[in-house]
Amino acid sequence: MYVPLSMAAEDRPVAFMKAQYKEWHKIKNTEKDTSDVSENKYVLQIGRGVSYYYDPQTYYVDSLENDPTGKAIRDQAMHDALNEFMNSGADAFAIMRDKGLMAESRYKNQKDFRSNIITVWNTNGGDVYQYETDMNDLNWEICDSTKIILDYDCNLATADYHGRKWKAWFAPEVAIQEGPWQLCGLPGLIFEAETEDGEYGFEITGIQKCNESFKPILIDSDNLFNTPRKSFLKMKDYARRNRSSRIRAMTGGKVKVDADYKGSDDFLETDYHE
Repeated sequence: MYVPLSMAAEDRPVAFMKAQYKEWHKIKNTEKDTSDVSENKYVLQIGRGVSYYYDPQTYYVDSLENDPTGKAIRDQAMHDALNEFMNSGADAFAIMRDKGLMAESRYKNQKDFRSNIITVWNTNGGDVYQYETDMNDLNWEICDSTKIILDYDCNLATADYHGRKWKAWFAPEVAIQEGPWQLCGLPGLIFEAETEDGEYGFEITGIQKCNESFKPILIDSDNLFNTPRKSFLKMKDYARRNRSSRIRAMTGGKVKVDADYKGSDDFLETDYHE
């Protein structure tokens, strides 16, 4: 069962603003010489000195685990999707996604500007990992370029961060040192950001003032492990490049598939190779 790290709403920070972002990722398959773009949606809740960044679709699916009616609906839908897969070969994951019952990104983070620490939660296999990273790792250089995004005047800034070069557009009018993912620390909310190689990017899709408690951080506490950041990324990279052998090992060699990752792209942070 997924349980919130903070059970009561009154124990959670209050957001006075929230922003919605689209993350895009260009994926290249070197074996087939093809490319595709994947997208995820995120919400950034902004409070006094703290924020919470999460995938709302995944939050919805995980929250069903704590609701008997919702869990029953999801379990039945999964049962039906698997039956359809067995009978016709239909994509069970696509069926669940069409029903709005498939989790998307498991990545979530909480920024604490009082300690300059970003706490990250992410998964590898069926396990959840927690690690911390220092905001001081991110140092920006503000440039002269400007452009308008969502009717806001935005300035350009650049930075090297954990193995990638970033350019970001921030709005001084929204005087909050926040942004998508782990990007922050500019004198204005980050509206857009992109890696120099064009492999990853973030785009703001909406921004509103609000007065609401942070969403609970739903975690499968029985499978939660603390780890250094680079160690987690190394584990995740190894797992995706060795899926075939893992599946064979899990099934005693009865299931043989070609499931290793064929892409040439990397994670948002690439310094784990060092």
